Amino acid sequence: MINALAMLGLFFFSGCLERKELVHLKGRTMGTNYNIKYYPSNELDDADDAGKKIDELLKEVNRQMSTYIKSSEISYFNETDRLGWLKIGEDFFNVTSYALGLAKDTDGAFDPTIGLLVNLWGFGPGGARKVPKGRDIEDARKRVGFDKILLNNETSEIKKKVPGVFLDLSSLAKGFGVDKVSKYLEENKVKDFMVEIGGEVKTKGTKEKKEPWRIAIEAPSPKEQGKSYQKVLRISGLSLATSGNYRNFFREGGKRYSHTIDTRSGRPVAHTLASVSVADESCMKADALATALMAMGTERGLSYAINKGIPAYFVYREDGQNKQKFVSIGTESFTRLFPE
Repeated sequence: MINALAMLGLFFFSGCLERKELVHLKGRTMGTNYNIKYYPSNELDDADDAGKKIDELLKEVNRQMSTYIKSSEISYFNETDRLGWLKIGEDFFNVTSYALGLAKDTDGAFDPTIGLLVNLWGFGPGGARKVPKGRDIEDARKRVGFDKILLNNETSEIKKKVPGVFLDLSSLAKGFGVDKVSKYLEENKVKDFMVEIGGEVKTKGTKEKKEPWRIAIEAPSPKEQGKSYQKVLRISGLSLATSGNYRNFFREGGKRYSHTIDTRSGRPVAHTLASVSVADESCMKADALATALMAMGTERGLSYAINKGIPAYFVYREDGQNKQKFVSIGTESFTRLFPE
């Protein structure tokens, strides 16, 4: 009798270990696509309910931080010239706080107030991509600088020091959205998932056949040539974010202008770095760090990443900006995480 009960308990336990069928949710957010794959838990067993909740979470991120939505909190902050304190949402405050801290640490290579210059070059909402006049660039630069925004940690308020400052959190928002969805899944006891928004991704556990999630770093190539992959990584419990300038650019007068702006000159960066991928537990941090390293360029970015112990993977043009021969290099912390 005891043996029979033991066998029954073992059978029941083994059955509990079997995962339910994989759920795949897809949709649009932040001007791009999202893909979420997870194995349901007992707490999160209804895919329709999960999809609705995830859409709500992502809509709230947009409501607070999208510069493309005129009614968002960040749009109100950007459009008003009031210099008094403004109460903002908790997520908006926390993301801005991290962004300003990183801006200070990178000496402005990463700067969330760069929005005026991004818009001036036509890479913002509804922008016309063209080379602006020099005097317009200099005028915009006067209102760019992370030191022109103040935060009150006690009251979750934000303040401009000068009129016309334009805050842009697009370099962190997708990563933050990934973290937000991942937290929701974890809170509902989901142990195996992959969350991806516009190329920024976070994984936990394993996928089919208990194999690690495999995430590819795209090889730089013009859009019309299709996709190829520089490296494929096995990831679990980490985020991976990539910043690149090989897709989002325009040409004028025979010259190529990327969407990555150098805050020092007010103009698109002119270096050989094509893309940077960063791994971190936080997708928001990985997203922002990849942008910062991309703005720095290969030598400065690699030095910063090594000194800070950042797991980063650089892809750069070996023979100059207009050549299509690419070379890659990872920091020591990156190669330890992802050995060949």
